[in-house]
Amino acid sequence: MIFVSLGTMDMPFYRMAKAVDEWAATTNEEIIVQTGYTDFNYNHINKVFKFCTKNEMQSYIEKADILILQGGWGAISEAMEKKKKIVVMPRHDKTEHIHDQFQLIRKLDKLGCVLGVFDEKDLSVKIQQAYNFEFKQLRKGKAQPLIEETLNIWFPNNKNGDF
Repeated sequence: MIFVSLGTMDMPFYRMAKAVDEWAATTNEEIIVQTGYTDFNYNHINKVFKFCTKNEMQSYIEKADILILQGGWGAISEAMEKKKKIVVMPRHDKTEHIHDQFQLIRKLDKLGCVLGVFDEKDLSVKIQQAYNFEFKQLRKGKAQPLIEETLNIWFPNNKNGDF
């Protein structure tokens, strides 16, 4: 099973929805999509829902063979803790999110923790790579500096480090 989460940001993520639906036409995999605020008419996916509880989300993450996520740290960190195969499509600044998710996902991709999809046309290739990719885990204590570095770039006026 492949679980897809477009996140809970109150801005739609049509680019990812469309890419996932187009890819779904090419596979027999069971695909479940959490859409959040993205209203999209899926043609090739049967199970689609807007929101779920935290326990339901964790259950989907646990059961999935591969996760396709937007670039929010919450679901990514939970999936990494469960040692899941993670494909991530980051959201663009101002049009799909309140900040650019590309920097964090490029770093996690470079570290081998996720497979980043920086152009939606590459989604199917990244999913195929995920089946055999050797995902690396961030060691305890290594994620915090990465997150703080990214947050400091996103919020440069935050002098006290209060996030």
